Amino acid sequence: QDFEARAMSPVAAHHLSARPAVARRATLSRRTAGDRAPVRTRVRSPAVAAADTENLPANLKKIVSAFQMVPDAMQRYKQLLFFAAKLKGFDEADRVDDNKVPGCVSQVWVVPRIEDGLVYFTADSDSQLTKGLAALLVEGLSGSTPKEIMAVEPNFVELLGLGQSLTPSRTNGFMNMLRLMQKKTLEVYMAAEAAAKE
Repeated sequence: QDFEARAMSPVAAHHLSARPAVARRATLSRRTAGDRAPVRTRVRSPAVAAADTENLPANLKKIVSAFQMVPDAMQRYKQLLFFAAKLKGFDEADRVDDNKVPGCVSQVWVVPRIEDGLVYFTADSDSQLTKGLAALLVEGLSGSTPKEIMAVEPNFVELLGLGQSLTPSRTNGFMNMLRLMQKKTLEVYMAAEAAAKE
């Protein structure tokens, strides 16, 4: 190609050598534009997800990990309904306003008890989806210390990957469940401490 360029006029040689450069610039431009597109999508790496779950109680960490292993949103939704079926019976006497989660689309009740320094919950709801959310928290938090429960951040719900399955009002209700369970954890802990001093 260099020999042919020298045999041509300077103008022809210039055009011949310029064409590949222009093509290279166009290709680079297209490649750069294509390379930029994925950057706009935020993807959580396994290392980041692991760091986010590090401070969760052991049972809740296992549940989050199980949900993260399910790639399909519909399957995660079915997994939530599976949790609803596992929720044990709830005492009718506990269906009182003091145990009711405020700001929730459906009716939800939660009751804690403390045994040997660990907190255990029972819960119920009149909606299968909400019952599944309540069961997830019951299983994830039961058997934890009060300190572990109080340390759970409400935004851990993002790690479950249920964004496509929950409306904003359901997500808000889920966080309200967690807040009430934390509030009641503190109450039973303080009551147990007071009783121990008597």
